[in-house]
Order: sequence, then C-alpha cells, then structure tokens
Amino acid sequence: MVVLAVGSGYSQADSAAQPVVQSGTAGSGTQETTSNQPEQLTAKLTELDAILAEKQQLEDALRIEKSAQSAAALQSSNTQKLIRLEIEDFFAQSSNRARLDALFEEYKRSADEEDAARQRVESVQRDLAAKQLKFSQAARDVERVKAQLASEARKRNSKKIQSIARRLDKTIYFNQPISFRCSTSKSLAECLAGYQHDGRMSQWVLEHYERVLGEEIRDQVETLKLSPNWYSYRTKSEFSEASMSLDGTVEAQVSIQAAVTAKKMMPCAILDVPYDLCDSRTHSLIVRSNKYNDQVLINEQPHGSTPVSLMLDSGTYEVQVVSGGVTQKRTLSLSEDQVVRFKF
Repeated sequence: MVVLAVGSGYSQADSAAQPVVQSGTAGSGTQETTSNQPEQLTAKLTELDAILAEKQQLEDALRIEKSAQSAAALQSSNTQKLIRLEIEDFFAQSSNRARLDALFEEYKRSADEEDAARQRVESVQRDLAAKQLKFSQAARDVERVKAQLASEARKRNSKKIQSIARRLDKTIYFNQPISFRCSTSKSLAECLAGYQHDGRMSQWVLEHYERVLGEEIRDQVETLKLSPNWYSYRTKSEFSEASMSLDGTVEAQVSIQAAVTAKKMMPCAILDVPYDLCDSRTHSLIVRSNKYNDQVLINEQPHGSTPVSLMLDSGTYEVQVVSGGVTQKRTLSLSEDQVVRFKF
C-alpha cells in the first residue's frame, strides 16, 4: 500500500510540475473613433476569445495542481500513520532504526511536495482571478462597442426610413390586357359590364407599384420585393379597347388608376429593420366564411376570396363579405390580432 500511494503521489506531482503556458494580450492605447468601430468590435471579440482560452488553460492547470495537492496530502497522511506504527514497533520490539529514519525522510519529502503543490495552486488561483477580471473588462468593452454600433445603425436606418417614406404614397396609371370567355348570346357591352376583375386587381397593382417604386428608390434598395400587406389602395378602371370573337372570346384593355397609401410600417419592412423605428404597431386580421368563391372587401377594397389573412395598422376597418348576392358587413376596431368569421 505504501508503494502504491507513493507512486501515485509522484505521478501526480510530476504532472503538476509541467509548466503552464500563459499568453498576455498587449493593451492598445489608440483612441476609438466612430469610423472604425466595426474593426474595434472584431478586435475586441478576438481579444475576448484569447482571454477565454487562457482562462480555460488556467482552470485546467488549477485542477491538475489541486489533484497533486490532494495526492501529496494523502501520501503525507499515510506516511504519518506508518511512522506511528513504526514508532510503536520501535519501542515495543526495538526495530531497525534505519527504517524509522527512512520513514521520517519520506514524511519530510511528502510534506515538501504538499507545500509546493499548495503554493502552485495559490499561484494559479491568483492568475485565474486576474484573468477573470481581464475577461470581464474585455466583455464590457465588446458590449459597449456593440451598443455604439447599434446606435449608429439605428440613426442610419432612421435617415433611410425618412428618405423612403415620403416616396411611398403615389398614384399609378397603367393598362392591363385581359381575355375572357362570354356567352355568345350577350353583346360585347353586356360581357364587359359583367366582367369581374377584382380578384386580379391586387396582383396587377402589386406588379406595377413594385416596378414604379423600385425605380424610384433604387438608390436605397437594390432589389425591391413588396407585399400587399404593406399598403392599401383604391382603384378606378375603365375599358379602353375591347373586341369579341365569334366563339365568345373577349379581348380588352383596361385603363387603371390606383392610388396607393403606404402603411406606417412599410419603410421598415422594405429595409428589413425593426418596426419600432417606424413607430407603428401592426396586427393580424383573418377573415373566414362558410361559403366558397365569396368576395372580401375591407374599407371597400377587394381582397379576394376567404380565407383572407392581412397585417394591418391599428385602426377602424369595415369588413364586407359578399356571397351569392348577399352582403354581410362588420365594423372592427383593430387593436390586437383578430379572426372574423361570417356565416351565410
């Protein structure tokens, strides 16, 4: 048992004696400026990672030295027990004095190893505490630079929002070719009067509005992709040209005037920045009914058949659902997400 304990103590002491490599980070005395803050953030993050690696090395070294300290303490305790046994045997049986001297020497060596291990543990603990302080300071520097960058990004985005917002409301004019079948028993005028294009109007307005606006704000947004949920519109339309073939195929041109009004959140949606910069709160409105092929109008603007899902600003809206010539209406004060159901 003595041989095993001694062997274990030597093995761990040798392991603990291995040098701990530490690396320092040179301090920078340059004054940070607003223009190089992204580079500062990268440098701070690199410094933070280096400090974290050094901190991990110190923690590993601390575990090794504590293990060596525990092994030395155990060896010392075992040696004390053997000394007591040898002393008792010495006085009882006049045992060999050289054996007792050897035990005293072993005890002294174990005590010295324990003391050395304790000193190394204390040294590593001091280094670790200093590294922890440096890590905390570096982390605070990183958060400070991040906050400055976020503040500057917010200012830049606010300027872009102001630049874009004043160009969003506009009236656009365009011609849309259409083709549809009509009964040959009806006249061309009757066919045109009965044609319903409300379901396609939303897509027409989206395509032309996106093209016109995209050209106008190309200096701010390279590729523009809009959603119908970001604006509302009112349209006027009339047929400018029309013809009808013998099989009832009607070919016509529709002249459309669309007055588009942007919602408050639209600039933020276009720039993909937080909506609070646009000082807008939007809510989900879902309209459902128990009929197929119905028509939904919100503030007299068509939105196709149910189910209809929209994102709208807070406010009052008149919702209409038309099915089979019957119209149901409901006035909503939208201040939260809502689902509205109509039953015919």
